[in-house]
Amino acid sequence: MPPSSPPLAPPSAPTAPTAPRQAPVPLHAPAARRSPVRAAAREVLDPAHLRAALRLTSVDATLVAALLCGASVAITLVIAATTGHQDLAGFAALGALTSLYGRFDPYRRRAALLGSVGAIMVGSILVTTAVTAAGAPTWVALAVVALLAGGMTAWCQLLRTGAPGATIVVFAAGAGLAGAPTFTDLAPRGLAGLLGVAVAWAVCVAGFLFRPSGPARLAVRRATLAAEAAAFAPDDRGAVGRARDAVALARTVLADDASHRRTRATALRLADELSGAAGTPADLPPRLTLRATARESLAGAGWRLRSVRVSLAAAAAAAAAHVAGFGHPAWAAMGATATLQGTTTQHAVVRALQRALGTVAGALIAWPLLDLHLGFRATATLVVLLQVVTEIVVMRHYGLAMLTITPMALLMTSLGGSGEGIALDRALDTAVGAVVGVLAVVLVHARSRSARTLAATART
Repeated sequence: MPPSSPPLAPPSAPTAPTAPRQAPVPLHAPAARRSPVRAAAREVLDPAHLRAALRLTSVDATLVAALLCGASVAITLVIAATTGHQDLAGFAALGALTSLYGRFDPYRRRAALLGSVGAIMVGSILVTTAVTAAGAPTWVALAVVALLAGGMTAWCQLLRTGAPGATIVVFAAGAGLAGAPTFTDLAPRGLAGLLGVAVAWAVCVAGFLFRPSGPARLAVRRATLAAEAAAFAPDDRGAVGRARDAVALARTVLADDASHRRTRATALRLADELSGAAGTPADLPPRLTLRATARESLAGAGWRLRSVRVSLAAAAAAAAAHVAGFGHPAWAAMGATATLQGTTTQHAVVRALQRALGTVAGALIAWPLLDLHLGFRATATLVVLLQVVTEIVVMRHYGLAMLTITPMALLMTSLGGSGEGIALDRALDTAVGAVVGVLAVVLVHARSRSARTLAATART
């Protein structure tokens, strides 16, 4: 970074804060200020969202993560096939999708994260299988899926896991509803999912044996490049914000590595490099464990709203798909959940457009593949290849990734049963979920204290 650029770290001795001046509240506030629903509706209808849905994102370091996920799924499917449990291969592959989480986290943090995600994945399969085996009404089973969606959303928000959020867990919960399971199916399904989780954990954490500081090096490289970009465009708020976020993340990763004897020396050297490039303090913060991350996040209110919004949207989408007679209403819940992983209204609308249109196109690709009635080996091979391509593409363009996600998910579903008609169900259910997800963004809002005060003032 050029020497003239300002440091991205916060000042070491902040000045005493001054109380902000409060603007007078008008007696009759504009409707947009009183109604977040109207404001959200106007934002949803902004035509700029269509242009944003077509835009590609520049990303790096996707190949290794894609290969690790592909290897996890491939090994799991091979084990299922060689042990004569092809009927359980779909559940094992779902467990292997645990590898999608924490792809750029330091190894010790990722090991803990994958373990907890894996437990939730297997637990979701077991819970919905048990509910179905008990003969519960369909609405009860779908309500359980919606609660799992909301609970996993809260968990991901508290731990700041990032993508893919709660979507994969809802996929796993929906798989538990498939077929006509009995209580004797609980152990086989659970063990198959656990196998996939164990394989994913071993594959993803194995890098610590060969390149233990790999995540830290990547984080520092990204932070340095972001800081350089911000230095050459100091008036670009977006560039400066991205640089601050990248530097903060790099320091968190370095702090994790600095607390372990094997990676400490490299972490301290990288911290010095980052300090020189971004103007940050050379001293690193304490290590941030998953528990500490959750404690920090509890103070915020955003995770509560997102959790409630996802639960309501998933329930509404699943109910609408069930009433319409679609074959897999849990997929509608998954579509709503995926749409609401967006952090802003614009992000949610863009994801809805990309997921709905991409799924329709992906279903058209999957349809002839399913009609071919491919054998287990051919289907498993396609699942692995499509999974790898998905992970390379998904961070660049979510809609394009749906062209491979959809056939991959449908082929994976067909491993455990018939693939008859599931392509159409996937397209219809996903469209319903996307629409309901956008409606949830418009309709479900937190009623803040300031909004209540404003409303009370307007009434007097």
